[in-house]
Amino acid sequence: MADIATITMTGRLTRDPEQPDAKNWKNPVLVSKFSLAVNGFKKDDVSFFDCEAWGKVGEIVQQYCGKGKQVAVAGTIRIDKWEDKDGNKRSKPVVNVRDVTLLGSKDDAKATAPKQEKVEVSSDDLPF
Repeated sequence: MADIATITMTGRLTRDPEQPDAKNWKNPVLVSKFSLAVNGFKKDDVSFFDCEAWGKVGEIVQQYCGKGKQVAVAGTIRIDKWEDKDGNKRSKPVVNVRDVTLLGSKDDAKATAPKQEKVEVSSDDLPF
């Protein structure tokens, strides 16, 4: 059995979801990228997570989510590592969203979805 890191969290989108240009990809699929702000228990305790949603989940995020929309996400987490232009080692967590639940009302953002909607996506819908 392979090791895997999973995460479930609730937060609000910090910006509208972005859809990178995939026309030059070998196997183009819809991916939606967004950032989620998750409040901690203390007043100024906020964590930010970059998220990627693929396939049907990505379509739901693109269609129903916008800046400020509250969602619950579940998926796997990885740490991206790179060097910045000054040679400093950098890293950040990235969540591969496998399930999304839309929370709050339709007036929270550009969403017109029902108050709560759970989207079920099987692993067959994912590109990896």
